[in-house]
Amino acid sequence: MTKLRLLLLFGFCVVGLAKPLAGPLEGVVHLTFPLTKLKMLGIFVDARLYEYDPFLADFPATLVDQVEIRDLDLSTTGDSLLDMHFSATRKPRMNYYLSIRAYSRKGGTQYYFIDGFQKIFTEKDEDEIDLRLATRLTRKKPEGEPVHVGSGGGAEPAGKVTGIHRAVEIEWEGTDGGEFLLQKSDDLENWETIETVVGTGGTKSTFLRVEGRVQFWRLHRE
Repeated sequence: MTKLRLLLLFGFCVVGLAKPLAGPLEGVVHLTFPLTKLKMLGIFVDARLYEYDPFLADFPATLVDQVEIRDLDLSTTGDSLLDMHFSATRKPRMNYYLSIRAYSRKGGTQYYFIDGFQKIFTEKDEDEIDLRLATRLTRKKPEGEPVHVGSGGGAEPAGKVTGIHRAVEIEWEGTDGGEFLLQKSDDLENWETIETVVGTGGTKSTFLRVEGRVQFWRLHRE
């Protein structure tokens, strides 16, 4: 009887492990851009799919798929709808989340973002979710029905992945107009300047490629 129970327990464990070892991941995200008083023309959308190991809290996430859309014109009368497609290959024990941001142009002012931590592919290899993006801009009451814009759906991503690297997202708050040096180090003694960032008085963030196993980051007043 005891041996039977052990076999059943082993069987349940195998079943429990089988799902995370499943094959390709396919997901569709239905995005909603709320209507704002500012006319949104020529928008740049950067959408990324990351995987991370929930058992390694200090280990950075890995970029596994990326979709970029340029020169997107949003509706001036209602909310704008955009479908985006993501794909990857599931790895054992990994979880997945999305980062989606929209800017005035590539490298420009951020207008839209996901408010919070958006998981995807939780216990499923095919997923479809609805996301309403947040914005700090003043919203406008829609005059008409939501409008489908751009082309981000279908069987193929609208962008092209030119490389897959481990990445880390850094958020900071800085005095409006203040300039800071974003620096990295491998030993907390020698610091390399990656870029100069300008504070806005609020929270800003950027994604940076991570190399090596240990890396430290800091903001240094110029």
